[in-house]
Amino acid sequence: MRAELVPPEAWRVDPARWLGGVLCQDLRAPDGTLLLPKGHRLERADDVLLEAASAAPLHLIFLGPSDVDEDTAAERLAARVAGMGLTITRPVESQVNCRATARGLLRVDAEALAALNSHPGVTVFTLPDAMPVDRGRAVAGVKITALGIPEDELAAAEASAGAGPLPLVDVLPFQPLRVGVVVCEGLTAQRRARFEDALRLKVGWLGGSVAGVEYPGERHLVDGRSLAGAAAGVDLLLVAGVASTDPLDPPWLALLAAGAEEVRRGLPAHPGSSYWVVRLGGCDVVGVASCGMFSRRTVLDVLLCRRFAGGELDRPFLASLGHGGLLARELAHRFPDYGRDGEATPEDS
Repeated sequence: MRAELVPPEAWRVDPARWLGGVLCQDLRAPDGTLLLPKGHRLERADDVLLEAASAAPLHLIFLGPSDVDEDTAAERLAARVAGMGLTITRPVESQVNCRATARGLLRVDAEALAALNSHPGVTVFTLPDAMPVDRGRAVAGVKITALGIPEDELAAAEASAGAGPLPLVDVLPFQPLRVGVVVCEGLTAQRRARFEDALRLKVGWLGGSVAGVEYPGERHLVDGRSLAGAAAGVDLLLVAGVASTDPLDPPWLALLAAGAEEVRRGLPAHPGSSYWVVRLGGCDVVGVASCGMFSRRTVLDVLLCRRFAGGELDRPFLASLGHGGLLARELAHRFPDYGRDGEATPEDS
């Protein structure tokens, strides 16, 4: 690949000086009208447009037999970058986008992405890892910074993109999970309606269903048998209205007595730092301090996205919540767009 600056007195009289060259900048008429865009490979038929162009030097790149043009290179690299749940678009201004084929949770191997972008001439950029995305959302872009790239450099970048055990970028589709709920505090009919509306909105957006909502009353009325029954047949059980800072809280003791395995008590995130997670008979159980949290965006939304995307609510994941765990307004990308205007943000809680 070689670059050449061809002055007007040369390209106007000698087509061989520009034939096959790739424009490094837009070709314009004296009045500013676009004649040919940057990246266009000049052909014999372009001589008429060249005659009409401003008398300025042509900035050209000539690709050799071992070079790959930017569109082809971007398409090839995108094919190695994109994993499950993604489709690749045609190049637009030499950029190829990867779009989600279904609603799900974006997974980005940030370390592998940084390694890929260390290759010369390669730029791959994505939305943040663990972001819930809807169908059709562009989650990654792939572009070659020059108008072409040597085949060996492109091949090295392709090898880097496919070197890991998992794709560099993919979208994990949400699964149709069943969610059970036990509310351990007294609620008025109006608060129950608001609570269940918010709950079904969130679970429905994720593609799941609410198997049932039980209102046994105050916390001291909850026993291990009823909680084990609520956990049976569902993938996730939410126990709302618990006193999570109290080690003698009846729902907590009842779950442990029923054989639940403690995963973590207290989460490194706010709002939601006082939540807890246990495992009971194959069902994840999340303790939520107040029903009011269901009308706001808290760490529960992050847990729901993770679980619905097939991830485990295990100790390593829960410990990792600290990075970005201050769930302020600036971190709105971590939450699904439930489609409800005016929903409270973390700063409102």
